[in-house]
Amino acid sequence: MKTAKQLAAQAEEFRAVIDAHLPKPSPMIRISPDHTLIGNEVMWGGIWREPGLDTQLRSIATITAQCVNGHDFGLMHQIRVGLTLGISVQKIKAMFVELKFYAGVPASVFALLMADRVISERDEWKAQDIALDVPWLDSLEEKMQRGRALRSKHWGESADHDLCEELTHEMVPGAAEIVDGYLYGEIWHRSPLTAKERMVMVLSVLMCRQHFKQLKRQIGYALDAGLTRHEICETFAQCGWYRGWPHVEDALEIAKEVFTERKV
Repeated sequence: MKTAKQLAAQAEEFRAVIDAHLPKPSPMIRISPDHTLIGNEVMWGGIWREPGLDTQLRSIATITAQCVNGHDFGLMHQIRVGLTLGISVQKIKAMFVELKFYAGVPASVFALLMADRVISERDEWKAQDIALDVPWLDSLEEKMQRGRALRSKHWGESADHDLCEELTHEMVPGAAEIVDGYLYGEIWHRSPLTAKERMVMVLSVLMCRQHFKQLKRQIGYALDAGLTRHEICETFAQCGWYRGWPHVEDALEIAKEVFTERKV
């Protein structure tokens, strides 16, 4: 078992990588030294350095949680961390475009505004900020067809059947087709996010918003998209620090059900 000294050393090593591009220390050091020490050792030296989940994937999970939280300080800080760790400007913006469908318009618009402020801080980040030149399909039917093909590719053949069986397609079919056509047929097609990155984002937002019924299905899709049991669990642990640890217990309970059913 690690000691506090080892956690502090891991935090110092990790922060040496990211702190060069981040603002000066938070005033929390003065307001509450205990709060700062816990954050340093538990977060930067502990959870962030646990094996089992790539650091950029941890950053994607964290940025997602902070988007759900909607606090400008935490969100801007974690966008800076993500860019410093090598996540591209295009991927950062693509996250918030997709999160419009999961976290809602206000949260995603606020996040994009915060991202724009952060990107403007450094010339190298501004240089990456180039709009995608990808044409949009003309008809909703084409969007739906392409979306179903992409769902099947990333989530398995059952994903297309699941889509047709969703309650929204029974009770609000017009709205469901529009949302699904644009999300899967256009946004996915245009997005630079990998299947793994997208699934970490989706698992994170559903856990943080406590959409546990949807979370169970998406854990299955995450396995189909190539995430391991360990990566899924570490995604929830990463988000727990930023959204609240009780969320982790609830998410892991659902994950255990899926793992048992899947025999993984």
